[in-house]
Amino acid sequence: MSEQVKIRKICKVVRVLVALFIMMQLAIFSLLLVSGQNNEGGYQFSESFTFLTFFTSGATVDFSGSWSDLAKALTDEGFNSLLILGGAELVPSILIYLSLFKLFGLYQRGAIFTAENIKCIKKIGTVLLAWFALKLCYPIVVTLVIRFSGASDTLSLYIGLGTTELKYLLIGLIIYVIAWVMNEATSLHQEQELVI
Repeated sequence: MSEQVKIRKICKVVRVLVALFIMMQLAIFSLLLVSGQNNEGGYQFSESFTFLTFFTSGATVDFSGSWSDLAKALTDEGFNSLLILGGAELVPSILIYLSLFKLFGLYQRGAIFTAENIKCIKKIGTVLLAWFALKLCYPIVVTLVIRFSGASDTLSLYIGLGTTELKYLLIGLIIYVIAWVMNEATSLHQEQELVI
């Protein structure tokens, strides 16, 4: 079996796994919105889902890190922190998974060093950098919107920078630079093909 055939098979498996993970994450988030219960800053399935214990035992949304205090404060004020914070966390991860799905589809078709691949990789880096900004700015925006709308007068302003945010920043920068280097390598390769 040639290397290209192996790569195509592995890419097909990866795409299926990414698609399953996207569907699973969306389903768990939706089910937690409908039947989840708050558990000290996180959400887990309520007692009505005990028949799914095998599948749902690890299915929780946990607001650890810089958003944990805000999640607790939102819950104490009567807001659904899963909807407010979990929805904001869900969007970047889904965008990254969709980019990975597309990237491995390109690999599956044998397109390795193309402008489209570079675009997918750059998008992943950009989403991670935007996620860093979201983790910093979103709690401020949420607090200000709630305070100025009159929905709460006591919600404190939360600003946090933790290792998770720094990890998003570093990984996003690294991936963005990798895309940049790949773009330059692809340009050089195309120039060499024109010379020959």
